Amino acid sequence: MAWSNFLLLSAAVLKFVPLIYSFRPGLDLGTLPADDPLRMQRIWAIDLVSDTGYLLLIWFILGMLNYRLVGRYRWLPWRK
Repeated sequence: MAWSNFLLLSAAVLKFVPLIYSFRPGLDLGTLPADDPLRMQRIWAIDLVSDTGYLLLIWFILGMLNYRLVGRYRWLPWRK
């Protein structure tokens, strides 16, 4: 369970990669038309990271469950 919790946290971090990549053409896309692919990519990336709070909540709950079952949080599963 500790490894799945660590993978869940890794997925939460990797969700920000498309958003960071969407900043490549610049921060302000206001001059582009609404159906431009760059603008659509930015909207998709923002939508992708919008539920990261829920993902981190599940990560925290699993850590607490680890503490209850094993006696340690095991945030980093390779440590003993």
